[in-house]
Amino acid sequence: MAGATEVGVLDLTFTAENDLSAKQFYAVELSAADQVDLCDGATDTVIGILQNKPTAGQAATVRVLGKTKWVCDGNAAAIVAGYWVGTDASGQAVRKSTDKDKSAGIALRGSTTAGDVIDVLLTPGCTLSV
Repeated sequence: MAGATEVGVLDLTFTAENDLSAKQFYAVELSAADQVDLCDGATDTVIGILQNKPTAGQAATVRVLGKTKWVCDGNAAAIVAGYWVGTDASGQAVRKSTDKDKSAGIALRGSTTAGDVIDVLLTPGCTLSV
């Protein structure tokens, strides 16, 4: 059986605050009006996942809704398909399971490997209630 196909529902364009050329498929947050930067805290509100490789001042394409690729941390709890995921302090995907955790999506496949790229269904703005 074939896997789900890549269908991005909504990409928005912002300006990269810093050099994000090595951060494709990492989580970003709003850093100012119409400007994004890499998420640098596990409690950051993820606006979406960076789809391109902009340097500072260039256009940053951000997937805010739909299916996306996301680089995993791999050092925290195992990510399992169907589990909630959010950002760590470096913009990588980690499993979220604690009450009041901020989640940005649902893992469509699992991983325990640092740097692995998984598929995620973005569901921005979720706070877990467990």
